[in-house]
Amino acid sequence: MRESVDIKKIRKDARKSLNGKYKDIVIAILIYILLGGMCYGTAAYIKDPAMMIFLGLIITSLFYMGLVQMTVKIARGKKVKYSELFQRTDTFFRCAALTIVFLAINAICALLEFTAINSLIVFITYQTDLNIALSSFMIVTGIILSAAIAVFWIILMLCLSQSYYILYDNEDMPLGDIFRLSMDMMEGHKADYLLLCVSFIGWAFAGLFTLGILYLWLIPYIGVSLVNFYDKIKKDVKIIED
Repeated sequence: MRESVDIKKIRKDARKSLNGKYKDIVIAILIYILLGGMCYGTAAYIKDPAMMIFLGLIITSLFYMGLVQMTVKIARGKKVKYSELFQRTDTFFRCAALTIVFLAINAICALLEFTAINSLIVFITYQTDLNIALSSFMIVTGIILSAAIAVFWIILMLCLSQSYYILYDNEDMPLGDIFRLSMDMMEGHKADYLLLCVSFIGWAFAGLFTLGILYLWLIPYIGVSLVNFYDKIKKDVKIIED
């Protein structure tokens, strides 16, 4: 049985690692948000949702691994510069492939969940036209199906949550191996990861009352915490090398 992750220590180490390094990571985040905002603004102006998705994919694939690099280096006690946001464009195609897979998974699961919920609404709406036993069966089935899809969706995303970090450490690893490795790493740690993410909900809610300013502190804090989590659980997998 794998050792449980100490969430408090993960967060404490993240705060310690970020001391004196907030400036560059915040600048990088602001640039990333600005670039993304320009793309979405352009797509919104021409009223083309497909273009919005395409431009968002381009921005993510070009610069997201730069942000990953910065958070990884901070977590591992190294110096960073905001210019590193632009230093990982070499991973464009592989990052794009990962992002497309995640978009496809979310789109399919969202469609299934939407269909299940709408079917449940139909069952409830027209239950008076059916006998009690059949209508009850259909409603219960709809509830179970909706819940099952939601649970499957969450578990699948948890299983694949380490993919971008694995890509950072293993640039030449095939995508299939990246996904399998992420699933193996998350075995026995899905609840830990979920608890880590949930532990930031209070701060995320508080950020709403600061006009988003708090998020400039929170996003790096979450990012470095997630890298600390990754570095902790990757010790169970021998094929990854720094």
